Amino acid sequence: MKVKCRFLLFYRNYLLKIGLKKALLKNRYGERILLFHGVDKVGNTSLSSRFFSEEYFERFIEYIALHYNIVSVGDYYAKNFKENTLNIAITFDDGYLNNYEYVIPILKKYKVPASFYITTIHEQASFLWTDFLDLVSLKTKVKQIFFEGNTYEKNKKSEFVNKGMSLKKKMKTISYEKIKSVYKLFNEDWNVIKSSSLKEYWQLMNFRQIKSISENSLFTIGSHAQTHANLLAISIEEAKGEIIESKNKLENILGIPIEEFAFPFGYYSDELANYCLEIGYKRVLLVDYNKNEANKNEVFKNRFVMNPYISFELQLICLLKGSYF
Repeated sequence: MKVKCRFLLFYRNYLLKIGLKKALLKNRYGERILLFHGVDKVGNTSLSSRFFSEEYFERFIEYIALHYNIVSVGDYYAKNFKENTLNIAITFDDGYLNNYEYVIPILKKYKVPASFYITTIHEQASFLWTDFLDLVSLKTKVKQIFFEGNTYEKNKKSEFVNKGMSLKKKMKTISYEKIKSVYKLFNEDWNVIKSSSLKEYWQLMNFRQIKSISENSLFTIGSHAQTHANLLAISIEEAKGEIIESKNKLENILGIPIEEFAFPFGYYSDELANYCLEIGYKRVLLVDYNKNEANKNEVFKNRFVMNPYISFELQLICLLKGSYF
């Protein structure tokens, strides 16, 4: 986390402690699309830096359902907002099984809509490469590997690094076909992980479960491309293939039009964003706008990434402000 961000979070936490909680948590008008990834039983950030505990997530949903206006992504685009309150849409990226097991029951309980963006990698793997690398790096006893002509050594943070570049960062610069070659380097470790109690940190929903979600009017299914590769790191033809093949697969299986797309890692280009519109996506979700012009296009929407490392109240304060800075 950037030094500036850490300082401001510390400062806001300090303001909470000296009695300014009521002022900081005062409701106000705003528009936010929230980005979640997953929910586990206990909120183990050492196993996933993006997951919240089931208890935290329910507390959060209960609070925002009571105090703010929650709308679907479709209604968010239609600007079906209320005045003098925070207007929120909820999204989940990747398509984890824990969404089906933990998230859906909570959202149903509070009648809260959400969109789920699915990585349609199922025919190639039952997991995403990002989770594979995170888990094997944490669990393996291997201290050194050789990949793409370079030696990567495991550091104290359980990251494999070569000359300051982590293996994960490197894998964001190559195609999925090349990414797959890492799997054989940790094959034994992965077999142990697959047979352990860590499935909620990597296992994806199957298409039967995804279809079940799509049949509930509260929920919307969108695409998150095919392999979770960085679409800017592969050829434009490959990237377009990832975008349209995922759309076609979901439409064929679910029997409904897929009109929402979220870019993996939030990385996008104008050409790819416009391609999404050409093939029938009506709502394209980002993480950060590349430039101001994107902000003016009503089809593209930025999202607020939820942070599992800060307190519940500090998360609400940042959410109301619309920034961690």
